[in-house]
Amino acid sequence: MKLLVLDVEGTLYRTSIRLPGTSIDSTIWQAIANELGPQAIAEEVQTHQKWHRGEYRSYLDWMKDTIHIHQRYGLTASLFKKLIDGAEYNDDVPGTLARIDRSRYEILLISGGFRELAARAQIDFSIRHAFAACEYIFDRQEQLIGYNLLPCDFQGKIDFIQLMIREYGLSNADWVFVGDGVNDVPIARIAPTSIAYAAHKDLKAVASHSITSFRTLLDLL
Repeated sequence: MKLLVLDVEGTLYRTSIRLPGTSIDSTIWQAIANELGPQAIAEEVQTHQKWHRGEYRSYLDWMKDTIHIHQRYGLTASLFKKLIDGAEYNDDVPGTLARIDRSRYEILLISGGFRELAARAQIDFSIRHAFAACEYIFDRQEQLIGYNLLPCDFQGKIDFIQLMIREYGLSNADWVFVGDGVNDVPIARIAPTSIAYAAHKDLKAVASHSITSFRTLLDLL
């Protein structure tokens, strides 16, 4: 048995919005700013620029800055749920995941995005394991009052994968990674098999395989 490690935003779900001045695609993070208005968009773009200049100590600090924007401009539970529920799967994702041999592959979702989005895919495709970077807590008035953060993006994704390798008693050769973004480059560099799906050029440059149709994943597995 092997782990089939899947990125979430951009890999399972479409990334329909990339704000001008950003280089990392997302399904929900940038969509929230887009819904909250021009000033929220401007501040979101500034956080991306700070990240690329190395001004954040960690991915957690970048998320905290972004969360404060969401709080400042009034993200509500209803708007957040609308965005989660409205996210669309990429072409062929449902059909492909339905055909994965679960006796050979245990699927693990790992995301720098929201726990709520990963949980939706878990329900839809009967996936037992997922790590996501952020989970939101709203009060009864639908105001964003808290959050839970995990450092599972960029280099941090590797730590969570190694945890699951250990828990399943697997070797470091017993996993396959599928991702799409430049933030997946660190993990693709060390994965025994890495698959870049409709991916950023930097990821395609280091991945074992590059595909443009998700259903091609079945042939590679």
